[in-house]
Amino acid sequence: MLKKVLVTGASGFIGYKTLKFLKDKNYEVHALTTRDVNFSNNDNIIWHKVDLLNNHSIEKIMALVQPIYILHFAWYVIPGKYNDSQENLVWIQSSIELLKKFKEYGGKRFIFAGTCFQYDLNYGFMSENLTPSKPNSLYGICKKSFENIAYEYCYKNNISFASGRIFYLYGERENKNRIIPYVINSLLDGKVANCSEGDQIRDFMYADDVANAFVEILDSNIEGVVNIGSGQPLKLKDILLKIGEKLNRKELINLGAIKAVSNEPIMIVSNNNRLKNETRWIQHYSLDEGLEKTIDWWKSNRNL
Repeated sequence: MLKKVLVTGASGFIGYKTLKFLKDKNYEVHALTTRDVNFSNNDNIIWHKVDLLNNHSIEKIMALVQPIYILHFAWYVIPGKYNDSQENLVWIQSSIELLKKFKEYGGKRFIFAGTCFQYDLNYGFMSENLTPSKPNSLYGICKKSFENIAYEYCYKNNISFASGRIFYLYGERENKNRIIPYVINSLLDGKVANCSEGDQIRDFMYADDVANAFVEILDSNIEGVVNIGSGQPLKLKDILLKIGEKLNRKELINLGAIKAVSNEPIMIVSNNNRLKNETRWIQHYSLDEGLEKTIDWWKSNRNL
């Protein structure tokens, strides 16, 4: 069977990084983007400019490509806005339409990019089969709602379905308004990086390892919810101070300058045993290695 995969959100932070891993596994890759970027069809990646919020566009691309597999990353993720944006409702509708057309054109395996924010975050350590789902944002609620719909729809229509719930990540091409690129770029500019106390315990993983996890999930038979995280608890301030050490500007990190969000969970960490034991995935990058690659990239891309 031809391994034809359609990747939504393929020019995004994670989606773009999956393309190399997919080609390494000999998939025929069709990459969707809404951006006016001159992507050449190099490395045999076939790019399509598609507006997934338009049902006619979904019909047209699905009829053209007729993918066997989908990696669905596209969603509304603007920092500071996505948590409670009504755009989340629009993306549920779009995702349902995508799934229906996937079935209509013979699709066999659908992988969704979920989020750790679908869990009840008060539990701290998240396990797929033990931790209740109790999202406290419209973003988490909508991600969970589509996951529920897709799981039942796929089961009834003989389609294999898995949802990779992403924890915290960092790497090249991340939005500059997120905490790690904000601190890196502030220090590179010689400016003070104002941060919270940083006592939050989080599960951060380098984006290449996250992208590779999605491809290994796709390439396996695993179904249902799969946590995508390092499983390693780290205080946010320890990560930020490590960035300061690597740039020799530790003194510019101003911990405690910003008040932490009220009722913010003290710990959000994944149990990643399913990912490690039921797929071929292994984590390739340590925190030090990932941060060094990220810092080097921002040094060369200061104008983005």
